Amino acid sequence: MQADLDRERKAMTRLWAKREMQIQGVIESTVGMYGDLQGIAGRALPAIEGLELPMLDLKDSGNEP
Repeated sequence: MQADLDRERKAMTRLWAKREMQIQGVIESTVGMYGDLQGIAGRALPAIEGLELPMLDLKDSGNEP
């Protein structure tokens, strides 16, 4: 039973790793496409919150000029 469980765990780990790589590829492609569209459309393209870099709040960071 332990050997079966170990084999199953290894198989699932491989599947999860493969799926994680696929998801990461989709995310990278989406971000790249969004960047390309921003280059073409400029500010006419609405911002997507999850794809924008967060603005630094200088007051909270202690780096206020």
